[in-house]
Amino acid sequence: MMTNNYRKYILKDGTVDICRACRRPGESLRYIISGCSHLANGEYLHRHNLVARIIYQQLALLYGLVDREVPYYKYSPAPVLENGRATLYWDRSIITDRTIVANKPDIVIIDRSQRRVVLVDITIPHDENLVKAEKDKSSKYLDLAHEITAMWDVDSTIIVPIVVSANGLIVKSLDQHLERLSLGGWIKGQMQKAVILDTARIVRRFLSLRP
Repeated sequence: MMTNNYRKYILKDGTVDICRACRRPGESLRYIISGCSHLANGEYLHRHNLVARIIYQQLALLYGLVDREVPYYKYSPAPVLENGRATLYWDRSIITDRTIVANKPDIVIIDRSQRRVVLVDITIPHDENLVKAEKDKSSKYLDLAHEITAMWDVDSTIIVPIVVSANGLIVKSLDQHLERLSLGGWIKGQMQKAVILDTARIVRRFLSLRP
C-alpha cells in the first residue's frame, strides 16, 4: 500500500511520513484503518454503524417490530421501535436521575416479557485491542445499568459488547454475547463481511487523497 510510511521507509524516496488527512506523523496502513482522528466521525463511524444496523435489524425482526428484512447497507434504523413485547432504541441518550457521563449506548432493548433491559454497544478497534475494547465496553455502562434497573422497574439490566476488529477479527466470547441477544451465530459472518468491505473502502478512498 502506497502509504507515506511505506514510501519513507521502504521506497526511501524522501517522503515525509505525515498523515495526509490529519497531518500527524505515522501514516501507516494501521493508522489509516483505525487511528486517524480526521476519519473518526465520518469513515469510522459509518463502518461502526453498519455493524450496529445489522444487530438492530435482527433484533427488530426477533421481537416482531418489523416484518421484512432488507440488506443491511440499505437499512435505515428508526430511532424507536415498540410493540407490546419490547421497545428498541437506536443511539439514544438515557435520561437518569443523577448525572451519568456514559449514557448513550448504541442500542437499548426493553424486553417486557423477561422484565429486563439490554444495553448493546459496538466497537471496531484494531486487532491488538480486541480484548481491551471488550472489557472497556463491559465496564463503561455499569453505572447506567444500575440506574436503569432502579428507574425502569425491571429485574435486571445487562451489558452486551459487540467487538469486531477493523480487519474482521472477533473475540472468542462473541458467540456468548450473541446468544444473550438470542441471535444466531451466522450473524458473525455478516458483521465481519461488512467491516472488511468498509475497511477496504476507507483505504481506497484515503489513498486517493493527494499526499
